[in-house]
Amino acid sequence: MLIGYQGVEGSYSTVACRKFSGENNYQTKGFLTFPLLVDALLHDEVDYIALPVENSTSGPITRTIDLIKYSDVTAVDEIYVKIDHALITKHPMELSEITKVYSHPEALEQCYTYLSQYPHIEVHEYMDTAGAVEMVKHAEDYTLAAIAGSHTAELYGMTVIQENISDNPFNTTRFLFFKKKEALVNHGQDKTSIYVEANHSTGSLSDILNIFKKYDTNLLYLMSRPIQTKPFVYGFFIDIDNGLGNEALHMALKELKDICTYINILGSYQKGKIPIYKGVLQNETTFNS
Repeated sequence: MLIGYQGVEGSYSTVACRKFSGENNYQTKGFLTFPLLVDALLHDEVDYIALPVENSTSGPITRTIDLIKYSDVTAVDEIYVKIDHALITKHPMELSEITKVYSHPEALEQCYTYLSQYPHIEVHEYMDTAGAVEMVKHAEDYTLAAIAGSHTAELYGMTVIQENISDNPFNTTRFLFFKKKEALVNHGQDKTSIYVEANHSTGSLSDILNIFKKYDTNLLYLMSRPIQTKPFVYGFFIDIDNGLGNEALHMALKELKDICTYINILGSYQKGKIPIYKGVLQNETTFNS
Protein backbone atom coordinates (compact mmCIF):
# COMPACT_ATOMS: atom_id res chain seq x y z
CA MET A 1 0.00 0.00 0.00
CA LEU A 2 1.51 3.32 -1.13
CA ILE A 3 0.18 6.50 0.53
CA GLY A 4 0.93 9.93 -0.85
CA TYR A 5 1.19 13.09 1.22
CA GLN A 6 2.35 16.69 0.80
CA GLY A 7 5.73 17.55 2.25
CA VAL A 8 8.71 15.59 3.50
CA GLU A 9 9.29 12.88 6.09
CA GLY A 10 8.41 14.05 9.59
CA SER A 11 5.40 16.16 8.65
CA TYR A 12 2.12 15.78 10.52
CA SER A 13 0.76 14.12 7.38
CA THR A 14 3.16 11.21 7.90
CA VAL A 15 1.78 10.82 11.44
CA ALA A 16 -1.71 10.62 9.94
CA CYS A 17 -0.48 8.04 7.40
CA ARG A 18 0.84 5.84 10.20
CA LYS A 19 -2.49 5.99 12.03
CA PHE A 20 -4.41 5.29 8.82
CA SER A 21 -2.35 2.21 7.94
CA GLY A 22 -2.85 0.56 11.33
CA GLU A 23 -1.17 -2.84 11.34
CA ASN A 24 -0.88 -2.99 7.54
CA ASN A 25 2.41 -2.72 5.72
CA TYR A 26 2.67 0.57 3.89
CA GLN A 27 5.03 2.99 2.20
CA THR A 28 4.75 6.75 1.84
CA LYS A 29 5.70 9.17 -0.89
CA GLY A 30 5.94 12.92 -0.43
CA PHE A 31 4.89 15.47 -3.04
CA LEU A 32 5.89 19.11 -3.31
CA THR A 33 2.35 20.52 -3.60
CA PHE A 34 -1.23 19.44 -2.96
CA PRO A 35 -2.21 19.67 -6.67
CA LEU A 36 0.65 17.30 -7.53
CA LEU A 37 -0.53 14.97 -4.77
CA VAL A 38 -4.11 14.79 -6.05
CA ASP A 39 -2.87 14.39 -9.61
CA ALA A 40 -0.71 11.44 -8.53
CA LEU A 41 -3.77 9.66 -7.14
CA LEU A 42 -5.79 10.29 -10.30
CA HIS A 43 -2.94 8.86 -12.40
CA ASP A 44 -2.53 5.73 -10.22
CA GLU A 45 0.91 6.69 -8.90
CA VAL A 46 -0.29 6.04 -5.33
CA ASP A 47 -3.08 4.01 -3.76
CA TYR A 48 -4.24 6.61 -1.23
CA ILE A 49 -3.53 10.23 -0.37
CA ALA A 50 -3.73 12.13 2.92
CA LEU A 51 -5.33 15.58 2.80
CA PRO A 52 -5.55 17.87 5.83
CA VAL A 53 -8.99 19.46 5.51
CA GLU A 54 -9.66 21.23 8.79
CA ASN A 55 -7.87 22.48 11.89
CA SER A 56 -9.47 23.17 15.27
CA THR A 57 -7.63 26.52 15.54
CA SER A 58 -7.39 27.98 12.03
CA GLY A 59 -10.49 26.36 10.54
CA PRO A 60 -10.95 24.82 7.07
CA ILE A 61 -7.86 24.24 4.93
CA THR A 62 -9.28 25.56 1.70
CA ARG A 63 -6.19 24.95 -0.41
CA THR A 64 -6.90 21.21 -0.13
CA ILE A 65 -10.68 21.24 0.02
CA ASP A 66 -11.01 23.12 -3.26
CA LEU A 67 -8.97 20.46 -5.07
CA ILE A 68 -11.57 17.75 -4.54
CA LYS A 69 -14.76 19.59 -5.55
CA TYR A 70 -14.76 18.13 -9.05
CA SER A 71 -12.29 15.26 -8.63
CA ASP A 72 -13.09 11.56 -9.07
CA VAL A 73 -11.89 10.60 -5.61
CA THR A 74 -13.54 8.91 -2.65
CA ALA A 75 -12.92 9.58 1.04
CA VAL A 76 -12.39 6.30 2.87
CA ASP A 77 -11.21 7.30 6.34
CA GLU A 78 -11.05 10.21 8.76
CA ILE A 79 -8.03 10.65 11.01
CA TYR A 80 -7.47 13.28 13.71
CA VAL A 81 -3.89 14.23 14.63
CA LYS A 82 -2.95 16.25 17.72
CA ILE A 83 -0.73 19.13 16.65
CA ASP A 84 2.09 19.79 19.12
CA HIS A 85 4.04 22.67 17.57
CA ALA A 86 7.54 23.33 18.84
CA LEU A 87 10.17 25.99 18.16
CA ILE A 88 13.17 24.17 16.67
CA THR A 89 16.74 25.30 15.94
CA LYS A 90 19.99 23.71 14.83
CA HIS A 91 21.73 24.23 18.19
CA PRO A 92 20.66 25.27 21.71
CA MET A 93 20.21 29.06 21.95
CA GLU A 94 18.26 31.80 23.65
CA LEU A 95 15.03 33.08 22.11
CA SER A 96 16.66 36.51 21.82
CA GLU A 97 19.23 35.06 19.39
CA ILE A 98 16.65 33.81 16.86
CA THR A 99 16.22 36.17 13.89
CA LYS A 100 13.83 34.31 11.56
CA VAL A 101 11.32 31.49 11.87
CA TYR A 102 9.97 29.33 9.03
CA SER A 103 6.96 27.05 8.80
CA HIS A 104 3.84 26.15 6.87
CA PRO A 105 1.30 29.05 6.73
CA GLU A 106 -1.23 27.04 8.74
CA ALA A 107 1.31 26.37 11.50
CA LEU A 108 2.31 30.03 11.63
CA GLU A 109 -1.33 31.04 11.98
CA GLN A 110 -1.83 28.50 14.76
CA CYS A 111 1.11 30.06 16.67
CA TYR A 112 0.24 33.70 15.96
CA THR A 113 -0.19 34.80 19.58
CA TYR A 114 3.01 33.08 20.66
CA LEU A 115 5.06 34.62 17.84
CA SER A 116 3.60 38.07 18.54
CA GLN A 117 5.49 38.05 21.84
CA TYR A 118 8.78 38.17 19.92
CA PRO A 119 8.57 41.05 17.42
CA HIS A 120 12.30 40.79 16.68
CA ILE A 121 11.72 37.41 14.96
CA GLU A 122 10.85 37.65 11.25
CA VAL A 123 8.12 35.18 10.23
CA HIS A 124 8.44 33.41 6.86
CA GLU A 125 6.16 30.89 5.17
CA TYR A 126 7.56 27.56 3.97
CA MET A 127 6.05 24.68 2.01
CA ASP A 128 5.55 22.45 5.08
CA THR A 129 6.59 22.09 8.71
CA ALA A 130 9.08 19.25 8.32
CA GLY A 131 10.54 20.86 5.20
CA ALA A 132 11.21 24.00 7.25
CA VAL A 133 13.14 21.93 9.81
CA GLU A 134 15.16 20.28 7.05
CA MET A 135 15.95 23.69 5.54
CA VAL A 136 17.06 25.14 8.87
CA LYS A 137 19.25 22.08 9.49
CA HIS A 138 21.21 22.71 6.27
CA ALA A 139 21.29 26.51 6.51
CA GLU A 140 24.59 28.24 7.33
CA ASP A 141 22.78 30.84 9.44
CA TYR A 142 22.46 29.33 12.94
CA THR A 143 19.96 32.03 14.04
CA LEU A 144 17.13 30.49 11.97
CA ALA A 145 14.31 28.49 13.54
CA ALA A 146 11.41 26.36 12.36
CA ILE A 147 8.02 25.46 13.78
CA ALA A 148 7.09 21.78 13.57
CA GLY A 149 6.37 18.79 15.78
CA SER A 150 8.93 17.73 18.38
CA HIS A 151 9.10 14.35 16.63
CA THR A 152 10.49 16.18 13.58
CA ALA A 153 13.32 17.68 15.63
CA GLU A 154 14.25 14.19 16.81
CA LEU A 155 14.10 12.84 13.24
CA TYR A 156 16.49 15.50 11.93
CA GLY A 157 18.75 15.70 14.99
CA MET A 158 17.71 19.24 15.88
CA THR A 159 17.11 21.14 19.14
CA VAL A 160 13.71 21.89 20.66
CA ILE A 161 13.84 25.38 22.18
CA GLN A 162 10.21 25.49 23.28
CA GLU A 163 7.39 22.95 23.15
CA ASN A 164 3.61 23.35 22.97
CA ILE A 165 3.62 26.81 21.41
CA SER A 166 0.25 26.52 19.66
CA ASP A 167 -2.18 29.25 20.67
CA ASN A 168 -4.77 26.54 21.28
CA PRO A 169 -3.48 23.69 23.49
CA PHE A 170 -6.19 21.46 21.96
CA ASN A 171 -4.86 22.11 18.45
CA THR A 172 -5.92 19.22 16.19
CA THR A 173 -5.96 18.64 12.45
CA ARG A 174 -8.56 16.53 10.68
CA PHE A 175 -7.31 14.46 7.74
CA LEU A 176 -9.33 12.69 5.10
CA PHE A 177 -7.79 9.79 3.21
CA PHE A 178 -8.85 9.41 -0.40
CA LYS A 179 -8.60 6.76 -3.06
CA LYS A 180 -9.56 6.90 -6.70
CA LYS A 181 -13.34 6.85 -7.07
CA GLU A 182 -15.03 3.49 -7.46
CA ALA A 183 -18.23 1.93 -6.15
CA LEU A 184 -19.12 3.67 -2.87
CA VAL A 185 -19.28 1.60 0.32
CA ASN A 186 -22.84 1.45 1.64
CA HIS A 187 -22.36 -0.39 4.95
CA GLY A 188 -20.46 0.05 8.19
CA GLN A 189 -19.99 3.79 7.71
CA ASP A 190 -21.44 6.59 9.83
CA LYS A 191 -20.33 9.83 8.15
CA THR A 192 -20.63 11.13 4.59
CA SER A 193 -19.09 14.13 2.81
CA ILE A 194 -20.61 15.78 -0.25
CA TYR A 195 -20.13 18.92 -2.35
CA VAL A 196 -23.14 20.59 -3.99
CA GLU A 197 -23.96 23.56 -6.20
CA ALA A 198 -27.43 25.00 -6.75
CA ASN A 199 -28.99 27.85 -8.68
CA HIS A 200 -27.90 31.18 -7.21
CA SER A 201 -31.40 32.28 -6.30
CA THR A 202 -33.42 33.24 -3.25
CA GLY A 203 -33.89 30.30 -0.91
CA SER A 204 -31.60 27.83 -2.71
CA LEU A 205 -29.55 27.06 0.41
CA SER A 206 -32.71 26.93 2.49
CA ASP A 207 -34.16 24.39 0.05
CA ILE A 208 -31.10 22.19 0.50
CA LEU A 209 -31.27 22.37 4.29
CA ASN A 210 -34.98 21.70 4.31
CA ILE A 211 -34.45 18.41 2.49
CA PHE A 212 -32.14 17.21 5.25
CA LYS A 213 -34.64 18.40 7.85
CA LYS A 214 -37.43 16.58 6.05
CA TYR A 215 -35.54 13.29 6.36
CA ASP A 216 -34.38 13.98 9.93
CA THR A 217 -30.75 13.96 8.84
CA ASN A 218 -28.21 15.77 11.03
CA LEU A 219 -25.51 17.92 9.42
CA LEU A 220 -22.11 18.06 11.11
CA TYR A 221 -20.48 20.69 8.91
CA LEU A 222 -21.47 23.22 6.24
CA MET A 223 -19.04 25.50 4.42
CA SER A 224 -19.47 27.69 1.35
CA ARG A 225 -16.72 27.96 -1.25
CA PRO A 226 -16.60 30.25 -4.29
CA ILE A 227 -17.15 28.76 -7.74
CA GLN A 228 -14.15 30.04 -9.69
CA THR A 229 -15.99 30.25 -13.03
CA LYS A 230 -18.91 32.18 -11.49
CA PRO A 231 -17.74 35.21 -9.49
CA PHE A 232 -19.51 35.57 -6.13
CA VAL A 233 -21.50 32.38 -6.62
CA TYR A 234 -20.91 29.59 -4.11
CA GLY A 235 -21.04 25.84 -3.69
CA PHE A 236 -21.25 24.01 -0.37
CA PHE A 237 -19.28 21.29 1.36
CA ILE A 238 -21.49 19.30 3.72
CA ASP A 239 -20.61 16.60 6.24
CA ILE A 240 -23.56 14.39 7.18
CA ASP A 241 -24.06 12.38 10.36
CA ASN A 242 -24.85 9.11 8.57
CA GLY A 243 -23.38 6.60 6.15
CA LEU A 244 -24.66 6.02 2.63
CA GLY A 245 -26.35 2.83 3.78
CA ASN A 246 -28.86 4.87 5.77
CA GLU A 247 -32.25 4.91 4.03
CA ALA A 248 -33.13 8.45 5.12
CA LEU A 249 -29.86 9.78 3.74
CA HIS A 250 -30.39 7.83 0.53
CA MET A 251 -33.76 9.52 0.05
CA ALA A 252 -32.38 12.94 0.93
CA LEU A 253 -29.56 12.64 -1.63
CA LYS A 254 -32.01 11.46 -4.26
CA GLU A 255 -34.14 14.54 -3.68
CA LEU A 256 -31.07 16.81 -3.62
CA LYS A 257 -30.22 15.75 -7.16
CA ASP A 258 -33.50 17.28 -8.31
CA ILE A 259 -32.66 20.78 -7.08
CA CYS A 260 -28.84 20.91 -7.32
CA THR A 261 -27.01 21.79 -10.51
CA TYR A 262 -24.03 19.69 -9.37
CA ILE A 263 -23.48 17.12 -6.64
CA ASN A 264 -20.34 15.12 -5.85
CA ILE A 265 -20.58 12.44 -3.17
CA LEU A 266 -17.05 12.63 -1.82
CA GLY A 267 -17.24 9.49 0.28
CA SER A 268 -18.71 7.65 3.25
CA TYR A 269 -16.48 6.49 6.10
CA GLN A 270 -16.15 5.82 9.82
CA LYS A 271 -15.92 8.88 12.01
CA GLY A 272 -12.42 9.51 13.25
CA LYS A 273 -11.55 9.50 16.96
CA ILE A 274 -10.77 12.95 18.31
CA PRO A 275 -7.76 12.85 20.68
CA ILE A 276 -8.31 13.19 24.43
CA TYR A 277 -6.21 15.91 26.04
CA LYS A 278 -5.02 15.54 29.61
CA GLY A 279 -2.50 17.71 31.45
CA VAL A 280 -1.94 20.03 28.49
CA LEU A 281 1.21 22.14 28.74
CA GLN A 282 1.73 25.45 26.93
CA ASN A 283 4.94 27.20 25.97
CA GLU A 284 7.23 24.85 27.84
CA THR A 285 10.90 25.71 27.41
CA THR A 286 13.29 22.85 26.83
CA PHE A 287 16.84 22.47 25.63
CA ASN A 288 16.83 18.88 24.38
CA SER A 289 19.09 18.34 21.43
